[in-house]
Amino acid sequence: GKANLEERIVEDELWYQLRHQEVVRRKRDPDALTPTSAWLFNSIASKHADAMDNYPEANVLPRERGDERDAKLLGSILPVVVEHCDFEVTYSANWWEKLKHGTGVYGVFWDPGMENGLGDVNITRIDLLNIFWEPGIADIQKS
Repeated sequence: GKANLEERIVEDELWYQLRHQEVVRRKRDPDALTPTSAWLFNSIASKHADAMDNYPEANVLPRERGDERDAKLLGSILPVVVEHCDFEVTYSANWWEKLKHGTGVYGVFWDPGMENGLGDVNITRIDLLNIFWEPGIADIQKS
């Protein structure tokens, strides 16, 4: 459940910070050899660089012929929204989460404080330790 997820996330973070000896000592014989290399960090940093080199762009396709005009309109609006939200920073932060913990969560919200109080869409990163769900739910959207 949630406790196992939180424990795993904390342990993943320790490994990433090269403090994995604490995790190894807790789970094994204290006299056992412990890893000391920064190989994991270097692998993660390299993978993150690859992800940022392949930063996605909005590609809106129509569902049917009648949607072509709307798809074209959305295709011109979405890049502006993404740029306005400084999504590249959010994308980068979520890629660090994906590489360290196996997943990243985005939140798309209406922020009434944006645009001098007029409000606008904002895309943010959600901290995995702040995710809660109902037990027994298979579809997270229904939780």
